[in-house]
Amino acid sequence: MTNAQSISSSNRYDDRPFISDLLTKHSVAIKSVQDIIQANDVAQGICNKAINSERYDDIWILRFVLSHKGNVKSASKSALKTIHFREEKKINEMGDMRHRIQNLGDVIDAKRFSGESLPGWELFNSLCGEHAAIQTIPDDNRGLVLFCDVGQIDMDRVAEEIHEEAMMEYYIHLNEAVYQVLDGITRRTGRLTKYLKFIDMGNVQLRKMNRTYLKRDAAISKVLEDYYPQLLGTMFVANSPGWLSAFWSMLRPFFPKRLVEKIDFLPTNKKSKSMKYPKAVLRYISEEHLPERYGGKNQEWPMPCAGRMYSA
Repeated sequence: MTNAQSISSSNRYDDRPFISDLLTKHSVAIKSVQDIIQANDVAQGICNKAINSERYDDIWILRFVLSHKGNVKSASKSALKTIHFREEKKINEMGDMRHRIQNLGDVIDAKRFSGESLPGWELFNSLCGEHAAIQTIPDDNRGLVLFCDVGQIDMDRVAEEIHEEAMMEYYIHLNEAVYQVLDGITRRTGRLTKYLKFIDMGNVQLRKMNRTYLKRDAAISKVLEDYYPQLLGTMFVANSPGWLSAFWSMLRPFFPKRLVEKIDFLPTNKKSKSMKYPKAVLRYISEEHLPERYGGKNQEWPMPCAGRMYSA
């Protein structure tokens, strides 16, 4: 057994595929996409810049091939679009952003943070209640995990005070930081690592669900889904209120299809207010690392922010 194969072996539900196997399986498609990129004069010029010399490699292209189910034409189109987007937004010049990841509504984490916040974080954070969004890495050999208490986000004020352009800028920077974390873990462990979102709806009231905010979030997510393929593994929705099913049916068409396919509503035992999770949850986080409040054994809350792991 190789070192990469032994990592996370303690979690028998960890079924992340090995990068080496995926590169072999999709080698023809990856080579075809690479050839199409190199045949594009503008893209070739961007890729050949010193700062990008190792960025657009086979592992980067692999995520596009997987996202487009091996379709070379659509994967190439998406990859080229992303290369131009990153150049236009100067994303490759931003450097290492992993240390800039911060929680929302975490006073302790905010006091400990001494670096430069992501653009828009201060305003977004001011519109969130306690522990609204916890970005953490419970196991440094696994992926980034988001625990989001949706009821702690003031959607009305976000919709009113954060215009679409500012929201897009914040999301771009956050997605880039998250991608850098996942890409680093993927390359270090040799296993394709993705983002887990744990969405807690237990404190949400229907009258507080602002449709302007939700539609704006959906529109931005749809754009960024193309630029960051294979970023999200699964979005688990916990503590769903009775009205959520009908509300989601109305909102669902606004979200990208690939995102919708990754949403999984978890069962809730209303009598005991506890949740018995399927094996799908344990694919991303072990019972040992899962917080007690969500049915695991981890007593630490809030969990440490992922950005601290990458602070100097």
